[in-house]
Amino acid sequence: MDDLERYGDYNEVDEAPTSSPVLRIIKATALVICFAIIGLIGFRVFTFNYYPASVKTLTFTEGLTEYYNASSGDITVYTQDLQSPYDDPSEGNIFCDHLRVVREAGYLQVTLRFNTSFEKTLAETYSAQIDLDDSAVFDFRLARSGDSNGTPTGRLVSIAWEKFLMYRYATLVFEDVDFGEGDTAANWLRLETRIKGATYLDKADKTRKEKVFLNLIYEDHDTYSKFTEYKLSDGEAPQ
Repeated sequence: MDDLERYGDYNEVDEAPTSSPVLRIIKATALVICFAIIGLIGFRVFTFNYYPASVKTLTFTEGLTEYYNASSGDITVYTQDLQSPYDDPSEGNIFCDHLRVVREAGYLQVTLRFNTSFEKTLAETYSAQIDLDDSAVFDFRLARSGDSNGTPTGRLVSIAWEKFLMYRYATLVFEDVDFGEGDTAANWLRLETRIKGATYLDKADKTRKEKVFLNLIYEDHDTYSKFTEYKLSDGEAPQ
């Protein structure tokens, strides 16, 4: 028997082993889970920072339009990055952004946002069974620096509501806001939000009191006073 016959079987090339179907399923499942997690994180980041375009533009009320026309369109609108956009650092119930200010006209606009999960907080923490899609349960007021409790200022002339998934937005416009000047200039302005039926237990006197959610929406003092000009886009100003 020659060598070819004796060892021929050992020189044959075996077929490449095929991977296990179970292993392929595990790998595919792992990839799907990874992409799903990445997609979920991306979606949450997007929705957390999302504001509809309609809540970011300047609202021309009748008063602001009159001022704009009287000034021949030469008005300066300021905005500011809010340092503390939420009402509470631990709960974060109400967020504010997109401040628009025309000081000479006594005009202030800001947009607040909240998640519909806020209803659970209102029920569990503030004893209020509230439908947050009912705009009638909200009461918005503006206060400025002046004393420790804040001095009421301005009057609410416009509210525009928007929805996006689990978020609700309200663009608020105040007129006759006292910004002051020089020594009487407002160091800060805050938005006060009251929700019908929302109360808390005052531990000092053991009575239930109205809950007021506070958002610092304007700062102009030695520590922070950075404002930038808001440029009107095409078609945003009255024609």
